[in-house]
Amino acid sequence: MHHNDSKKHYRLRRYVPDTPLANLIEQYWLVNWQLKNGQEHVQRNLPDPNFHLTFDGLGVKLIGPVSKVYQYQMAASGFVIGVKFNAGALNVLLDGPASDYVDKELSASKYFGSGVIDIFETRADGMTDEMIVSALNKFLVRFVEPVTAKQTQVAVLLDCIKNSGEIYTVAQLAQRADLSVRTLQRLFNQYIGLSPKWLLRKYRLHEALEELEANTLTMIELATQLEYTDQSHLIRDFKDMLGMSPAQYLSDRYAPDKSRS
Repeated sequence: MHHNDSKKHYRLRRYVPDTPLANLIEQYWLVNWQLKNGQEHVQRNLPDPNFHLTFDGLGVKLIGPVSKVYQYQMAASGFVIGVKFNAGALNVLLDGPASDYVDKELSASKYFGSGVIDIFETRADGMTDEMIVSALNKFLVRFVEPVTAKQTQVAVLLDCIKNSGEIYTVAQLAQRADLSVRTLQRLFNQYIGLSPKWLLRKYRLHEALEELEANTLTMIELATQLEYTDQSHLIRDFKDMLGMSPAQYLSDRYAPDKSRS
């Protein structure tokens, strides 16, 4: 959240995977920071429906879909290496539906073998970004599986939620997909872990955040543009998803730097 203001505290790089891994991995992401003595920065992040494999020097974790705003505290110097998997791509590795893994941190070695720890820990030897990405490509390619029809269907539906700009209800999505609402909910429970209603709210609020940052619309105009029944409904969704009201978000945006030194 507030990435334009926060990014001065860290350096973020993103890399696409090799072509053979394109159906498994959305991107690799690497973050480094070097803060002044005694300075800290708390990075708040939006909820995320994707699984991530992460290493921050303390251990390798598989992180399930995240349903609420989450934060990471940065101090002194440090790094995080991450692998963002495509939604639904890990289904074959999991012991149950993706919904069982929401808001959970898991043992990476259980799902990827002990070799995953060795791959990440080589980061301590001063590898370049390119070397890290290459090593991860070579290791993770063994987990690529043929994409099923259901996975393709879910990917198309998720893209529709993210990018159509015209779908704001589960009923509209079900109609677009020519599926019953119940079938739609089962698909998302199995492959994404979060409901279609939750995802529709999330990406609608992404639009709301962009408009709030641009500061070009009133709250009433914003609620109308996003097809909320009224302003209070938008504010309730905002609070539930982000843990603060739109007014608090803007106050936080324009408050003095919260990093402490």
